[in-house]
Amino acid sequence: MTRKPRILLIPNVAWWIIGEMGKQIVARFGEKYDFYFVPEGLLERRPELLHTFISSVDAIHCLNESSIELFRNLDQLTLPPIATWIHHVTSWSPQHQLAMEKSAALTVCTASWKQYLADRAPAGLPITIIPHGVDLGFFRRRGRKPGSFGIPSGRFVAGFIGAKGSDADGGRKGTDVLLDVVRKAAAQLPNLHVVLAGPGWESELEGLRKLGISASATGYIRKADLPALYSALDVYLLTSRVEGGPCTVFEAMACETAVVSTRVGAVPELIVDGINGYSAEIDDVESLLESIVAIERSPEAGREIGMKARETVSKLPWSAVLGPLESVYDSLIESRIKSGVTERGPAWMTNPEEILRTSSAADAWGTVIVRVRKRAIGPVQGIKLLFEMTDRKSVPDLIKGLAMLRGLTY
Repeated sequence: MTRKPRILLIPNVAWWIIGEMGKQIVARFGEKYDFYFVPEGLLERRPELLHTFISSVDAIHCLNESSIELFRNLDQLTLPPIATWIHHVTSWSPQHQLAMEKSAALTVCTASWKQYLADRAPAGLPITIIPHGVDLGFFRRRGRKPGSFGIPSGRFVAGFIGAKGSDADGGRKGTDVLLDVVRKAAAQLPNLHVVLAGPGWESELEGLRKLGISASATGYIRKADLPALYSALDVYLLTSRVEGGPCTVFEAMACETAVVSTRVGAVPELIVDGINGYSAEIDDVESLLESIVAIERSPEAGREIGMKARETVSKLPWSAVLGPLESVYDSLIESRIKSGVTERGPAWMTNPEEILRTSSAADAWGTVIVRVRKRAIGPVQGIKLLFEMTDRKSVPDLIKGLAMLRGLTY
């Protein structure tokens, strides 16, 4: 092979958690492989674009099981080998089953999820653990600004970050437990202030305030503001029942914020109770409460826990944790080479970096247009969200993205 091996990366969206993971993969391995980063929504709109990639790449990595739907009705013999990343399973779905049938390899974030899938996977299907990582340069302690995020001065602050709608998936975020812990904590800690960060918390905020609990809700929060928000918290509280990462725990720890979490995802592997955080069994309200009270009553211990937390995740930069992916990709590519030669593909495939920028802008346009049409947001909010999603204010990229979305280019 005289060119770099080609890999199609398919995140469910370009700009949120899975999209960020995809971009970290490109940064880590871009010198060895040509990555074509194209979100699943764009490939659904542009099936002809998908078929171009299928005939021209050596491997495909679906970064979420939802992306496997793109291949449901396609002949397995004509497809490049596919790896699928399954982050968590709230309940077994047709997409999970299809991933088992269509994939030549699976990737997961923890040993517990590997075991869960191994019990359901066909014999011989390789499952590789790729631990979750964190961007240590971006997520770090920032100065606390008075009045930021609606936080009154002099308060002990506990917070959670996530859209209220994320709990709709079988109650996996445990927001009922979150609110129960908050109410009980407020009864013991008159100085408590609670921050609910993310969209959709208006009714919960009103309910807490009616109980006399000091609370604020941020609504949609920009990625650029996340380190400052984590740094403004004395405790990051996570009450999930099912998680893959969770990425917010890694991010809070990187910002030296004490974490109190249920034992989900990577938490049992990350947190040593009383040393770099606190953990509790799922739905254990009393243990979660005790940990919050312990941190409030010993601020020095809380700060020490935060520093130890940063020390823990400093060993988990994306550049390090993604290493095992290389052998997964090499195995898929070797399989493709043995089965036949891929096509050269169109001339635009010589610039994967431009495709990443353009497809990210196309994905942003697709999301914003739908939200504006449904009147979920106004045009001004839409423009702000567009720039947030593309992580830049490059007009040429936005124009190219719109053209890609409409099928006028590529």
